[in-house]
Amino acid sequence: MLQYSRLCQLIHDSLHPLTVKSSVLMTNEEEKLLLITLSQVLNKIKVWTAEFDSGSGSGSDSDNGDHVMDDLKYHSSASCCIPKITNELVFLLCLESQYGQHLAANVLVSVSEFVVASGSCWEEFMQSLCFYFERMIYKVISPSSDPPIRAKHLELLDLQRVLDNARWQSVGAIVLVLRNILKQLKQEDDAKILEIYFQVLGSCLEVIPWDACNIILADDINAPRSSWFEFCGNLLQLFCSLADCEEKNPAVRAIFNVFPNILTWCFGMPAENHNYSCQSQYTRHKILVLMIRLSSLINLDCATVVSWLHLIEKYFHDLLSESVSEPEADQYDCHRDSPFSGTSHRHLQRRVIFLYVKCAFSLTGLKEHCKKQCSCGNMKSCSKRGFTALYEWLKKHLPANIHHNRELYDDCCKRFTKSFIQLYMHEDDMLFQILLQLTYAPFEYAQPITEDWISEVVEKDILFLLSDIFDPVRLFHLFLSELHYDHQVLLDYLISKDIGASCAEYLLRCLRIICDKWNSFLEFPFRAEVERQPFPKRRKFEDEKACEHAFNKARECLLLLKKSVGSLHQKDLFPYNPQVLLRRLTRFQELCLKRV
Repeated sequence: MLQYSRLCQLIHDSLHPLTVKSSVLMTNEEEKLLLITLSQVLNKIKVWTAEFDSGSGSGSDSDNGDHVMDDLKYHSSASCCIPKITNELVFLLCLESQYGQHLAANVLVSVSEFVVASGSCWEEFMQSLCFYFERMIYKVISPSSDPPIRAKHLELLDLQRVLDNARWQSVGAIVLVLRNILKQLKQEDDAKILEIYFQVLGSCLEVIPWDACNIILADDINAPRSSWFEFCGNLLQLFCSLADCEEKNPAVRAIFNVFPNILTWCFGMPAENHNYSCQSQYTRHKILVLMIRLSSLINLDCATVVSWLHLIEKYFHDLLSESVSEPEADQYDCHRDSPFSGTSHRHLQRRVIFLYVKCAFSLTGLKEHCKKQCSCGNMKSCSKRGFTALYEWLKKHLPANIHHNRELYDDCCKRFTKSFIQLYMHEDDMLFQILLQLTYAPFEYAQPITEDWISEVVEKDILFLLSDIFDPVRLFHLFLSELHYDHQVLLDYLISKDIGASCAEYLLRCLRIICDKWNSFLEFPFRAEVERQPFPKRRKFEDEKACEHAFNKARECLLLLKKSVGSLHQKDLFPYNPQVLLRRLTRFQELCLKRV
């Protein structure tokens, strides 16, 4: 194709004279000239890509057309051009020049956009780029080895100059290029292009000997690791981006298999004595994001879930143990919640607790779908591990022996649950993730636990404590209370592009639970909010008054929400069909009318 011949000649004529000596070391003048040339090449490729998008990419060019036609005999096909282009640019990723490496990476991303816009050779480009990723990481892991190389690449490429200069920094640069390409592809919204990207990269990830990196890390313990950690950071970012795609993604399974290595690389070898809380907050954040996304994409077996609980307890013990309550002033400190802040404990704590609770719940609920999940054959042992994990975590946040003092027990449960809800009120997406997770609690109304299960798996005291703290009716009341019973806030949640679906799902589940457990909804206790009265009769009166107030406020909020949603739906202004939600709210209204 003429377009690829033109691109190939641009890259070769512009860059090859600057890299022909195959040295990654450059003088200041050479670096300056390279940066100018790369900028010119980048701008030219963007112009050509725009021609494709505008429909005028016919392959003719007033400045270069004749010269390209003269050289076609050297570049007769796109399949020949792509490896040559990739070879020239990947070599530049090995440069000692940070700015040159950065610009070369941008040119590679721009070339990917050119290939996508051309409508052809996308798979060849991805295979070429992943070929270098695979060869370079092999070379860095085992410099003396010579793994077999595919013949079609060997005969076309000056491969050795790239491999001789391969380092963790250059491998990390390719990883960053792959991630930036993925970011561009997500904006294109082309399912076929994404599918090829996932397939080629997934195949590449599966053949790389990741376990050998552990050996390198152990043997080279005293060596400078800045480039190694840069590579790990780029790889972690790429994996998070891959795990955030809704399309069927073959790369996810490969990422899942590499994940234990990621923890070792980021936190150190198992034998080393580490204070894991001192690790980069951003690294911890990305690891948690990756774990949460993988847990949603892959059906984890019980052995994996148990190992994940252990990993969370080991690497995030400080966040699990930290109190869920926070000072009033912190609720308005926006910078404190940023993952880029050095003090973003709350941001990380929300994710740690969510992931821990999700893993524990998946074990406690094994009795409902044991054949699908329990691969170890000891279903009750796995379930017991889930209940124990939840109980041991709660014990860190509650006074000792609260079971022996009913009044203290009630107050502590209510205060903890309220603090738990408040912890998540600052992040809407995490708020509905955790609330939805808690509606699937295995000890709630829809999944009653039998006596034999209690005797063999979980003690009654533990079960009652978990049931009281994670009671979905109590959580829903407290959720509305934190919104100050403002139906407009609920409406904003429902029509939000980002969290509308999860909010609607949560409301649907809660309305069903409320209608099935109507008395519990009416009798929601607010005793912890009422000043203690020394006389039982007076205290009972105050409790009943508080319950009546909570019910009335919740009823008013939900009925106003029903009215607003119905009005928007009639005007065809609601972003999706809310008929199911309106039916649930109508059922709630009917129960309220019966009470009157």
